[in-house]
Amino acid sequence: MFLNQCKKKTVGYWFACAGALLALVSLIVYFVYTGKGGSLNGGVIACIILGIAIAAVLFFYDGKAGDILAVFPPILYMVAMMLSIEGGVGNIADDVNDIVMFGIKELAVFNYALAGMLVGSSILSIVSCFVTREKE
Repeated sequence: MFLNQCKKKTVGYWFACAGALLALVSLIVYFVYTGKGGSLNGGVIACIILGIAIAAVLFFYDGKAGDILAVFPPILYMVAMMLSIEGGVGNIADDVNDIVMFGIKELAVFNYALAGMLVGSSILSIVSCFVTREKE
């Protein structure tokens, strides 16, 4: 069954899969970030996991609601990006101004990486919305 499903998928689905994989990597980076003293926001974790779950559902289901479901992962990834930046604005401000005021300057690298990976996940997921995900 798995191989038959894989054979039916087109490049559109694999873009969504790559976006979900990049989002999974960003979730791991987020856990490392919080482990080093960064702010923990459950919304970031929930949005990333929900986006990945929807991408997984689209592997098995690509019916009429599939086009609507495909819109949600990029939205969730962008919300996660905004929430992660909101929690790390002090880190970014300290890094940009080269001072230590109210953030942890060393964690700004994680904030930049999270923003880049989640924007990349969103772009890959958006591209998959405009391409068919299954062969006819």
